[in-house]
Amino acid sequence: MLGTPPDIPTKGMNMTETLTRDAVAGSDREADYLQRARSIAPLIRQEAAAIEEGRTITKPVADALVELGLHGMLVPAELGGGGLLPSEGMRVFEEITKSDASTGWAWMASEWGTAGVVGYLDPAVTKELMSKDEPFIVAGQLLPRYPGVQVEGGYIIDGKYSFASGSDHATWVGAGFFVADEQGNPILGENGQPQARIALLPKNQVEFEKNWDVWGLAGTGSNDYTITKQFVPAEYTTPTFGGTPTRSETMYKLTNELAGGLPHAPIALGIATRALEIVASITAGKTRPTYTVPVGDAEIFRIDFARKEANLQAARLYCYEVTKAAEAAVNSGQAVTPEHIARVSQMLSWVHEVAADVVTFAHRWGGSQSIGRKSTLGRFVRDMNVATQHLLVDPIMLVNAAGVLLPIYAEAEA
Repeated sequence: MLGTPPDIPTKGMNMTETLTRDAVAGSDREADYLQRARSIAPLIRQEAAAIEEGRTITKPVADALVELGLHGMLVPAELGGGGLLPSEGMRVFEEITKSDASTGWAWMASEWGTAGVVGYLDPAVTKELMSKDEPFIVAGQLLPRYPGVQVEGGYIIDGKYSFASGSDHATWVGAGFFVADEQGNPILGENGQPQARIALLPKNQVEFEKNWDVWGLAGTGSNDYTITKQFVPAEYTTPTFGGTPTRSETMYKLTNELAGGLPHAPIALGIATRALEIVASITAGKTRPTYTVPVGDAEIFRIDFARKEANLQAARLYCYEVTKAAEAAVNSGQAVTPEHIARVSQMLSWVHEVAADVVTFAHRWGGSQSIGRKSTLGRFVRDMNVATQHLLVDPIMLVNAAGVLLPIYAEAEA
C-alpha cells in the first residue's frame, strides 16, 4: 500500500518552480508524488549533515521514502507501484535532490534499477518478488563487469563490484555480467556479440565493504561488494541491453539503451537549482567592503545570475523535452531511433556541463559561506563535481551524439 503524504501549504513555494510546475507536472499522479517529495523535504534537510557524515541515507529518511511510496513510484501500477512515466519520475528525483543530493542520487539509482528489472523478469518471478513482506529494492552495479559461467539452470556469479549506490537500504543486489563458458570465455549471442545480463541476488548472499569515503555525494552509500561463486537461476537474470521486455509500459518501450542514463540529468538539475536558491539567499543584503550596494543588488552579480539561471532553465526544458519526445514516439508505436538515443546522450552531457557551471557561479559568489566543510552550499558544490564524473555523462557522449546528428543536418542542406 502506498503511503499518503500530509497536506502541505503552497504559500511560499520556491520561486524557481514557477516556470517548471505547469510545463512539467502534467498529470495528477505526478503532482501527487511531487507533493510527497515536498512533504519530506524538511526531514531530509534536517538529516543531510548526518547523511554525509554517516556516508549513507539515515534510517528516518530511508523509512520515509518507503512509507510515502516513493520507493516504487516507477513500478507499474498493476504491481502495486505508482506507475509514473520516466519523465514524471525524473521530476520527482529533481525535487528530492534539492533537499539533499546524496539522497536524490542513492534513491534514484535504486528506484530506476528496481523499475527497470521488473519489466524484463518473468511475470511469475516478479509477482513473487513483489509479494514479499519486505519491499523489493534493487541496488548494485548493473553494467557487465565479470563473466557469469553458464551452468544448467542459471549462472555462477563471482567477482568484486563497485558503486552500489543506495545498497544499505536495498533488499536485492544486482550484478552485471556477460555469459561465459567454464574458462571465462564469452558465449556469443545470435548477433555475434557478447551477451550482457544482470543477475539478481538476495542481499544476504552478498558481502559488502563499508568503504565509500569520498568528498562529494558522500552520503550515497556507494560501497563495493563481493559475490563469491553464487548460483543465480536464469529466471532471476535480465538482459542489460536489448532483449524483449515482459511488460508493455513506456519505460520498457524506451529500451535500456535509451533509458539507462536518463535519471542522472534531474540529479544535476536539482543540485544546480538548490545552489542558485542558496546563493540568492546569501547575497540578499550581503555586504563587501569594495561594493557600494549589497552584493545581491550589484549589477555585476545580477547579470551573471540572470544568465546562469536562463542556462539552467534551458537545460531543464531540453532534458524533459527530449525525454517526453521519446516517450511520445514509442507510445505511438514508433521504435526508438538512433537520433533518440543520440539526443539523450547529448542532453546528459550538456545538462551536467550547464549545472556544473551554475554551481561554480554559486560557489564564487557564496564567499565564505561556500567554503565551510559543513556548509550546505559547500556540500552541493562537492556533490556536483562528483556527479560530473559518472561515465554516462562523459564528454565523449557529445562526440558520439554528433556522429548521429551531423548527417541529419548535412542531409537537410543537400
